[in-house]
Amino acid sequence: MRPRTLLLLLIVPGLPPGVSGAQAVPRTDTPPAGLFRVTFEPVISTWEHEWIDGARRRIGASLPATVRVRAETRVTPLVVEFGITNRVAIGVRLPLVRQRTREFLVPDSAGLALDTLLRDSTYQFDPLVNTPRRLRFWPGDVEVEGKYRIVESPAWRLSGSVIVRLPTGHLDSPHRLFDIPTGDHQLDVEARVAQELIVGGRLWLNAALRLGRQQAGTRERRVGPSAMLLVPRAATARLDWDPGDYIGIDVAPMYRFSRHFAVGPTAAYWVRAHDHYAYRSAQDSIAVATALGSPVAARVLDTGTAERQVRLGVAISYMGSRVEGAVSIEQTVSATGGAPGAVIPAGSVFRVVMRTSRWPF
Repeated sequence: MRPRTLLLLLIVPGLPPGVSGAQAVPRTDTPPAGLFRVTFEPVISTWEHEWIDGARRRIGASLPATVRVRAETRVTPLVVEFGITNRVAIGVRLPLVRQRTREFLVPDSAGLALDTLLRDSTYQFDPLVNTPRRLRFWPGDVEVEGKYRIVESPAWRLSGSVIVRLPTGHLDSPHRLFDIPTGDHQLDVEARVAQELIVGGRLWLNAALRLGRQQAGTRERRVGPSAMLLVPRAATARLDWDPGDYIGIDVAPMYRFSRHFAVGPTAAYWVRAHDHYAYRSAQDSIAVATALGSPVAARVLDTGTAERQVRLGVAISYMGSRVEGAVSIEQTVSATGGAPGAVIPAGSVFRVVMRTSRWPF
């Protein structure tokens, strides 16, 4: 890559090519036959509050002491696409995830009592401290995509994709109260349709529909009511886990002020069905019942795992002759569902897109 191109990739502030805002809605175009397209798309999410059944509250608010928690996830994916024909392309997304929580327990009498409770042999939770450096960096779920441009006209473009999400991510630990997963660590299959409608040469109506089928896997959890954070360690079991399927709708109308520059709002609507948990064997159920003194059904973890959320934001896009870029910021403004074991972050998402296309030789 030429130094001038690399410099442009680092300083470009925004994105669309007369196509779309890659920052919020997937693009409909594909690389020309034989061409590689490389995208660098860092995403930073930060939050100190979470949505629990439609209410926005401080992280850890249900604990019997004041805990201040700031969570942060930085996803740094490298996306490489290759044009097989002028309409068909394949691609791979390789994410590196940095996850970190800053945790501070107010050192009053309630805080000291909670600290003692967490360390008690009954619960044996990890102490409330910042995420150790050795636990901050993990791979995310790798994605492989096949894409086809269905319609390509001056005023309307339509594409369809099939995405396979591989189980390469890292699940959160049941022994850290505020641990953050970097992926589901189970196989997902997603179908995606994206469209771009151009009105009057200036207004770009970008939209996408995503349908996801999440395959069953396993997950280690402390078995107890989903509204309860402090569950005894003896209730830990590896369970059969069937994550709920999901539907997502993203829209990003953008006004094109010039050939290279556009601005517009973004909106996203996301719905996910309940997860389903089950013991892997009768012996697992007996072991938990013996440890706790009474039977506990694995399905108690299903409660609160369904999600519905709305996110709004704004995006700035740019496209040059050799590179393109985008910046967007979005906020979750409404959500229902969620429980201490499956919370919905009430946070801000900042995304940068930088892209260039190159011939392989």
